[in-house]
Amino acid sequence: MLTTNDAKINIPRFTKKSWLAFPALRGAYKHVQLRVEFRPESFDGIILLTGERDDLTGDFMALLIHQGFIEFW
Repeated sequence: MLTTNDAKINIPRFTKKSWLAFPALRGAYKHVQLRVEFRPESFDGIILLTGERDDLTGDFMALLIHQGFIEFW
């Protein structure tokens, strides 16, 4: 499990066209546990988008805000 002891954690601020990328997590295809805290400034947006491949073919996971509500795909 990745903890704050394993990585330097910063508090970024994103505009409508900004994004942040991380390298693939080994073993994430078996088990993933996420804890996310955020303060949205919009009713719609992508919080997390990850896929089996870079072009998002195959399996994927997405955490979105749609009309002010969280959606998990």
